[in-house]
Amino acid sequence: MDVLVADDDPVFQKLLAGLLKSWGHTVTVAGDGEEAWKRLQSNDSLRLSIIDWVMPGVDGLEVCRRIRSAPKSHYVYILVMTAKKDSLLTVMEAGADDYVTKPFDPQELRLRIRAGCRVLEFEERYRVIAQTASDGILTSDETGRIQFANAAAAAIFGLKSEELINGDLEAFAPGSLNHYWSMVADGESTCAPIEVTGRHNTGREIPLEISLSDCLQGPQNHRVTAVIRDITDRRRKERQVALSQKLESIGQLAAGVAHEINTPIQYVGDNLNFLMDSWNSLFRLLAAYREPANNELTCSARETLCMILKLAAEIDVDYLQMEIPKAIQQSLDGVKRVAEIVGAMRELSHPGGAVKAAVDLNHAIKNTIVVSKNTWKYVADLTTDFDPDLGLVNCIAGDVNQVMLNLIINAADAISDRVKNGDIERGRITVCTRREGDSVEIRVSDTGSGIPEAVQSRIFDPFFTTKGVGKGTGQGLAIAHAIVVQKHQGTIQFETKSGVGTTFVIRLPIGDDRTPPERAETSCVA
Repeated sequence: MDVLVADDDPVFQKLLAGLLKSWGHTVTVAGDGEEAWKRLQSNDSLRLSIIDWVMPGVDGLEVCRRIRSAPKSHYVYILVMTAKKDSLLTVMEAGADDYVTKPFDPQELRLRIRAGCRVLEFEERYRVIAQTASDGILTSDETGRIQFANAAAAAIFGLKSEELINGDLEAFAPGSLNHYWSMVADGESTCAPIEVTGRHNTGREIPLEISLSDCLQGPQNHRVTAVIRDITDRRRKERQVALSQKLESIGQLAAGVAHEINTPIQYVGDNLNFLMDSWNSLFRLLAAYREPANNELTCSARETLCMILKLAAEIDVDYLQMEIPKAIQQSLDGVKRVAEIVGAMRELSHPGGAVKAAVDLNHAIKNTIVVSKNTWKYVADLTTDFDPDLGLVNCIAGDVNQVMLNLIINAADAISDRVKNGDIERGRITVCTRREGDSVEIRVSDTGSGIPEAVQSRIFDPFFTTKGVGKGTGQGLAIAHAIVVQKHQGTIQFETKSGVGTTFVIRLPIGDDRTPPERAETSCVA
């Protein structure tokens, strides 16, 4: 082991260096604190330092502080030597690992050096593991100042490891430190992974998954370890899966949507045929009015008037005067209805962006209800209770639409089963939105059969379904859970009672990505 000995007493320095060499160590000496600091900066092989506290100029404690604040690719174990009594707390606060009092016992010193060597051995082992890990690993102090960064973390942010050292964790992964303090306040030392948007050196945004753990170093000294994963590829695959599932849902709705469009189109067509016939009749009447002028008054006024009145009675002008405006209005209503359905379908099926934006959530939910109407209108009545003061919500609109579509279809299926069994003639689906502090709450309730207690713990598992073969893939609620909890740092819960129905409760934070998210949980109340 390469050891640095820093002491301003040449005799003591020589004695200690000789002792260390006899134990098999390579020794480098320094006569004061400034020289010790320079040697540590220029020689990375010096992993263990024995430093005297009292030296001229820069003392031993200042050397400790410099070592701990400097970006180093390896750890330096520091053992302070001092004749001062009751100095443990002061030495440790400066960053030393251990201390020995003067005059020292050679056997005690040897044991403390061995302990330091074991620490360095373990540190090197874990450092190798960290440096070869495929995930990025960062450690920072309680202020977010980065103290260690492995090569994978540097690659994620497009920097070198040493360029990350002393940087601000919040600058690279906004929101992570807020979540860390929330975790500490809740008495947790580790938490489930969260997703944040990081920043690459080029300014590009990166979707990141971060797992945080707390390492307490004294009553007020916290250190956070962050394991970081670039989930750009995973997000892309998740979007593809979600889009496939969305298109699958829309495919199932296609026949119903076609039927919803066909009805207004049909009466628009019928009204246009009526208007065409009416126009032909009115054109004949108009021609009759023009006839005297064309014949240069060869007919008497009485004859002309009789002809016009007869033709007006024939085509029933009073009836046309009453029905033509109705036909026009019905046609306009039909066109408007088709436009609503097509617009809602376009918004729902659009893949959308992967970045959160301010969204009118009430409007988005209305579109989902319009498109899914054919799945519930034969078995249930759907009512809405939207908070008019909800305002804009920062979310990914396409993903939230997907969640709502899945929940409404599930509600319709649950009610359909009860209707088929003869338990009820018709069910009810209720969709509500409310603002609750810094969050928005969405409730989707149904009067279906409820979720059996035996499967309540599994309903968010991928590919798990209680539906019959060929009716469901088991992906709907799993995707809903991933969207709400992982992408939006929200919560999705359910309340259910057998034979009464189920209510899914979604809570999403309204603020931007820098708002400290609540802990994401999934729970149920039977």
